[in-house]
Amino acid sequence: MLILSFVLLALAKTIPRLSPEICSLLLETGIDNIATVIEELGIKTKAVYLPSSLTNDRPRALVPLHAKAALPTITKALPQRLIVRYGTNPDDVGLLLSTIGSTAFAMLDSKPGPNSIEIESVLNTLFAGKLGVADGTNVICNGGHVSVQINNPRLENGASWSHYCLGGPYASVIASIAAEAWDKPVTITREEYLKGKFFVEVRVIGDNI
Repeated sequence: MLILSFVLLALAKTIPRLSPEICSLLLETGIDNIATVIEELGIKTKAVYLPSSLTNDRPRALVPLHAKAALPTITKALPQRLIVRYGTNPDDVGLLLSTIGSTAFAMLDSKPGPNSIEIESVLNTLFAGKLGVADGTNVICNGGHVSVQINNPRLENGASWSHYCLGGPYASVIASIAAEAWDKPVTITREEYLKGKFFVEVRVIGDNI
């Protein structure tokens, strides 16, 4: 997945716009590789997207290996390893993964602020501009909840095991951007295709949102 991320980043800097077909091929290749790991380990927990301040790198997804009632609380940056310990309890172990969102964020010149206007602007830059996988987005931020409408989406969301844990490609990008904007962990709460549009909702975790 790390190699795929570098490939996508290199392509983004040399090609003005990737076709949806090429994007889909590259994205699905990486997703299939992640799905294999997740399925083999039997992981059934949903990812928490972490900002770069908590990964010492780029926004990444933390997938706890053990299902727990409460979401993990991350108070300091995690080591740059595949398998990380994020708490003091014996079960506080998870996978720290680079995702489609990690790569997409690296395509931006700067991170957005925690508001609808700036997040919508960067999502339009990515989805409608650099990647060409949608016509545009509409974003509403309400406290720690971010709702995104993607107009004329051109990527299939899929239904693999990894999609359950990490979300689809659109949701992964949105969660990563939101995590960076608020500098807090984020979870995906909704993904739905409806009447030619795709809807994604994420929730920012933390106090003083």
